[in-house]
Amino acid sequence: MAKSQVRSKYGVTVVGIKRPGEGFTYAAAETVIQKGDVIVVTGKIHDVESFAELS
Repeated sequence: MAKSQVRSKYGVTVVGIKRPGEGFTYAAAETVIQKGDVIVVTGKIHDVESFAELS
């Protein structure tokens, strides 16, 4: 997660990850996002909406 620089690039913070068939886990700097993961982010509404449009 730290290498992605999501906060500095997009102004949002990844709070957690929900993997298919697994429970919610809080994100940490060493968290690796995998295909199919649902990520939970927080930030200013405009930044979150802009980030969501990237997918």
